[in-house]
Amino acid sequence: MFLRKLVDGIDRLNNAISSLSMWLILLLIGVMLLEVVLRYVFHSPTVWGAELSLMIFGTYMIYAGPSSVIDKVQVGVDIFSARWSRRTQAIVSCVTYVFTLIFFLGLIKLALHYGLESWKMKEISTSAWGQPIYQQKMLIPIAFILTCLQTLAEFLRNLWMALTGEEL
Repeated sequence: MFLRKLVDGIDRLNNAISSLSMWLILLLIGVMLLEVVLRYVFHSPTVWGAELSLMIFGTYMIYAGPSSVIDKVQVGVDIFSARWSRRTQAIVSCVTYVFTLIFFLGLIKLALHYGLESWKMKEISTSAWGQPIYQQKMLIPIAFILTCLQTLAEFLRNLWMALTGEEL
C-alpha cells in the first residue's frame, strides 16, 4: 500500500539522518577536549574552538527534531486524552498536526529565505575566526523540512486510525 510505504520511507530517512547526526557528539567531544588541552595545558586557546563547538551542537540539535517526532518525546498533556479511545485520540491528533504543519511551513519559508540570502552573499561569521556560515544556515530549513515530513507521516498515521480504526 502506497500510504504505508510513504510513511515508512519518511521514518527510515529520518532515522538514518538522526543516526548519522548522533556521531556529531564524538566530534563535539573531540573539539572541546582539544580546546581545553590547548587552553589550560599549553596556554594557547584557539579562536575557533568555541564557535565550532556551537556549530556542531546546533547541527546535532536541529537534526534531533525529526527523531523527537518519531519517538513522541514532545511535551503533551494527556490528562483527558488518556481516557479517550485510540480513534478519538487520532482525530484530535490530526487537528493538532494540521496546525503543526502550518507552523512548520511558515518556519521553512522563513528559514529558507534567510538561508538563501546568506548563501547568495556567502555570509561569514563576525567572530575572530571569520569562517563561512552560509552552509550552516542552509542546514536549518533542511532540518525543518525533515521535521515537517515526519509530522506529515504522523498525521497520516493518525488519519488512517481516525478513518479505519486500525494502525497503519
